Amino acid sequence: MPINKSLKNSLVFCLKLVITLVPAYFVYRNIVGAPDWDVGDLYSLFSVKGILPFVLALLCMGVSNFTACLQWKLLLEKQGVHLTYGHLLKIYYVGLFFNNFMPGNVGGDVKKIYDIRMEGGQDSVGAGFTATFFDRLVGFFFVTLFTLGMGALFFIYDDSQRNFIWPSVWIFLGFCAMFASLCSRRLGHLACKVSGKVLPGKMQQRIEHMFERFQYYRSVKLWLCILVISLVTQSLRIFVHYFCGMSIGVDLSISWYFYYIPLVAIVSALPISIGGFGPRELLAQSLFARAGVPGLESVVIQLIAYFVSLVLSLFGAFVFLLGGKASQSQDK
Repeated sequence: MPINKSLKNSLVFCLKLVITLVPAYFVYRNIVGAPDWDVGDLYSLFSVKGILPFVLALLCMGVSNFTACLQWKLLLEKQGVHLTYGHLLKIYYVGLFFNNFMPGNVGGDVKKIYDIRMEGGQDSVGAGFTATFFDRLVGFFFVTLFTLGMGALFFIYDDSQRNFIWPSVWIFLGFCAMFASLCSRRLGHLACKVSGKVLPGKMQQRIEHMFERFQYYRSVKLWLCILVISLVTQSLRIFVHYFCGMSIGVDLSISWYFYYIPLVAIVSALPISIGGFGPRELLAQSLFARAGVPGLESVVIQLIAYFVSLVLSLFGAFVFLLGGKASQSQDK
């Protein structure tokens, strides 16, 4: 007997709620179980440093949003979607706002794809999906490179830290295989041929069309542009956490953030919890404890970084609540 759709959605939500709350409970227990814990410790964190690091975190996040939108625009243009940067920036910020409250930070991506479809019609659905999906992959690919780079430079000879390089190695190889499959005509054709034996015909046609769209990214010039933009964007977003740490008096080298935050970012992006809460804080607490950061401080860094993102995404909330369509100005 098939499960009712509303019941299935409720069960999935409850599962994600459990995955959110259980790690959050362990985070809380680790904090209050610390020796000499006092609730006053939380308030004292914000009196250690001035407001300047927090302002710098806001600035880094703001600039990274502008560069990330530029990357998204380049990918969309390769798919034949030509919207002005200002118009895309509004759509991007609405997506950022939705990301703060949807499972695994992917709800905003769905909203962006929907908005692109509303701007360009039914034919732009595939273009919006392809560009947004590829944009996500590129971001995760480069944050993984940061972990590998920091690991090779600073942590390869540290027995207690070396093991954290291996998850990034496998993730990196996985992304390389995925990019090869998406952008290679031969591998793409092979993947379509294999999937055609198990998938319905209509779904198979969509997959073949998707692989055709990914061929548009076989451009050295495009990859060089994305290389520069992604390095800037992802570096700025790691600096956000660094300045959030400074704002509560955590004196830790930036290399630790470039080594740990990518792993935290990838876990928080998985659509298994609500807004990334729970697993993100638990992993950050476990990782930064190895660098000597107390559990409370490591969690507060993540919460402040989330708050920074939320504050800046309020512009997207304003655009969304304003209602109606923004002017559909397209590049000629």
